[in-house]
Amino acid sequence: MSESRIRELSTERAGRISRLAFDEMVRAFYAADATLMPSGEGTVRGIDAIAAFWRSTPENGLVSLTLETREVQVSGDLAFEIGHFDRTLRPRHGPPFQESGKYVVIYRRAAEDDWRAVAEMFNSDARR
Repeated sequence: MSESRIRELSTERAGRISRLAFDEMVRAFYAADATLMPSGEGTVRGIDAIAAFWRSTPENGLVSLTLETREVQVSGDLAFEIGHFDRTLRPRHGPPFQESGKYVVIYRRAAEDDWRAVAEMFNSDARR
């Protein structure tokens, strides 16, 4: 059941992101003490800072984001998800472009089948 619940959380998160419901997504997905390590950015710590990061993504060029879970492993009260993302970015100067990459999320069980992301990292497949 835990693996399917984590896959469900990931699907719900993707839906909230596509609706730009970032505050709702953050409250439902991340633990209060979570850490986010986004590609090309500094580490973001704590749920308030993570919410601010996500709210700023449209003004920083995010047009769309899709997530695909590729693997979930559960061991006791910890689990991880490995996935793939595709996103469209619109820089301030220049045309929109597509970018693909990968991500990993570490989850901690808060209660029976209530999982929260405690660490997330994502980065682009593009060489720079």
